[in-house]
This record gives sequence, structure tokens and C-alpha cells, in this order.
Amino acid sequence: MATAGPISAIRSLAERPENSRCAECLVSPTTVASLDTGGTFACNACAIAYRKAGLRTKSIERDRWQEAEVAAMQGNLAVAQQLERNLPAFYRRPLPHADADVIRQQFVLAKYKRKEFTDPAMQVAYHRLGGGGFSKEGALMKRLKDSDKYLPRHFELSEKNNYLRYFVKDGQREAKNTIPIDQVNVTMLGSAVDGHPNLMQIMFPQGSRTRSLYVYHDEDQEIINWYNAVRGCKYYRYQMSLLSADELRQLTLTYDFIICDWLCKTGPNQTEAWKRRWCFLLRRSIFYFTNFMEPLAKGEIWLGERPGFSVESGAPANFKKKPVGHIFTLRTPDRDYVFSAETQDACRRWIYAIDEVLDSQPTPQDFLYSKTRSNSA
Repeated sequence: MATAGPISAIRSLAERPENSRCAECLVSPTTVASLDTGGTFACNACAIAYRKAGLRTKSIERDRWQEAEVAAMQGNLAVAQQLERNLPAFYRRPLPHADADVIRQQFVLAKYKRKEFTDPAMQVAYHRLGGGGFSKEGALMKRLKDSDKYLPRHFELSEKNNYLRYFVKDGQREAKNTIPIDQVNVTMLGSAVDGHPNLMQIMFPQGSRTRSLYVYHDEDQEIINWYNAVRGCKYYRYQMSLLSADELRQLTLTYDFIICDWLCKTGPNQTEAWKRRWCFLLRRSIFYFTNFMEPLAKGEIWLGERPGFSVESGAPANFKKKPVGHIFTLRTPDRDYVFSAETQDACRRWIYAIDEVLDSQPTPQDFLYSKTRSNSA
């Protein structure tokens, strides 16, 4: 039976700075520990990924601990020095709290089961070896532009030639679409969207609008390899632009949705009928679509800096439409955008998310995308 000695000891270990942050997503505090990982401390979300990978966990506070178990806990720093010693700078760690399950699960499997981050030779599916530039090709299931069906398409990624492109058929000479890597954003969509738990959204500018491709692969590991391969190509292309090591570390290679939901929206005159739109906030832009998973955004609203941009609860004083749901107004130098959320909680979350963006300083990367591209909706 455990005594006060090992219980006190495991708590003391968990409170050390290197162990108080999750070994995988780096969030604080840690709530569980695992001997099967070599002795790491983790959060509840990453503990679920541990258990799915067959790695046993114990609660720091609720479970019984033996002296031998506590003695075997190496701690997060020691384990990382062994198993993350060759973790690529571009490889995406899980994010704290909400994140796509496939990202969290594959990070845990790559680190503890496949031990990919101990040897660059084990990373050839997403990481270049030597200085020749990275390339990757293979089949991904792509959602058709005007249908909800998915068909296989041959994709090619080339760091040297700066493109991600795809072909309708193998051996075809002309690519259906060729996208500069510098302009690509890839996002893992999380839970089983459209029936696929590992769906990836590829976004890029197309004329004055933003185009999205939706792709998946049946193998979780392979879709994450593609995801990190795109990030790797972007990283090395930035490296060629003579950015300093500090500047490279501060780069955001790909962006995830800050918030997404169905909202109602009026048009520019604020007299048009309320229309339901699928909306998400990504980077410093709100994108809105007529339907979920459309290839082209109906509009895009760039979020600049205060005081020209602001968000507030409620409608403008001269608003003529009958209120529907819970309204908030986004003020920009060009016009006011009036949105309505289904619940008060959703309204507050949107206001908070937009405020967080407006409180942040735009980066040079952000200004590359500083146009507001919007159609009436």
C-alpha cells in the first residue's frame, strides 16, 4: 500500500517547472503521469492520447504510487532530451486544450512508439535529408468542387520548385491546380468532419477570393506526414530568405481556426435579410461561406488594428433590421458588419476571440494578407 512518502514525492516532482507543463502540448498544470513513456507528466487531453497508444497513465492526485514507481520517473526534460533530440523545428506539436485528435495522437505515436524524433532518417516522409530540397507525391482523396463526393487525386509537393499541385489522373501532363507553397495554409479539421476524422483543409488565394481544397487519407499517419511536409517546405523556403534563427522561431507556418460556427449576417446596407453563414476566424481574417465546406469563401474580413477596428455586443444605433439571436457588431474603416449568434455564450466567445486578435500586433506575414475581400451576403 502506498504511503505518504511516495504520494508527497510524486507531487513534488509534478511541481517542478519542467514537469508542471505537459510533455506534449506544454499546457499547465499536469494532472497525470506515465511510466510507459519513460516517466513524463501530461495534461488530461494528452493522457487520452497516451492511453489510445497503449501507454498506461496514473493520476498524480488520485492514484496510489509506490516508491519504485516514483524513482523510475525520469521527468519531462530528461525524456525530451532522449526522444525529441531531433524533433524538426517545423513539426507541429499538439496545441493546449482543443486540437485535432489526429495531430495529438500522431505526435504521441511518433515520439514514443515509432521514435521518429531520435533519428532524421526516420523522417523521410516529411523531412528532407541533405540540401537537395524536399519533395513528396502520392494519392489523397479530394472532395469534388461541386459535389460532396471524394475521388483520388495525385498530389505533388516540391520545396525546390515552390509548389503544391494535383492531377486528376496519374501520368497527366497538366496539373489541375498549382499553388505556390508560400501561399498555402493547411488546417486539420479535427473531429469527424464530413465523416472523415483526418480531413485536411488546404487554403490559398485565388484571384480576389480564397479557395479551399478538402482532402483526406485513410491512414492517419500519412495525412499527418502530408501536413508536416507542407510545413517543412514552408520552413525551409523561409530559411532561404535569410531570416535569422530568432525570426524563424517566431514564424507561424500554418494557422488553425481560432473559432468557427454558424452565424447569421446582414448585407452592407443592414437592411437585407438575415442569411446563415458558416464562419471561421483564422489568422487575422473572418471567412464566411454560404454552405459548409464550400470551395470558395463568400467573403473575407481583414482585422486590422485599433482604433480603426473594434467589436462590440449589440447592433449599431441606426440598425433597422429586427434583431435575431444574439447580435455583435464588427466595426471596420469601410463598414460595420452585423452578426448574430444562436446563443449568448457563442456571441461572447466570438467577441472575445476578435478582441484577442485586435489586441495583438500584426506581423509582416499578416500584412501580406491585409486586403478585405468581401461580397455582399
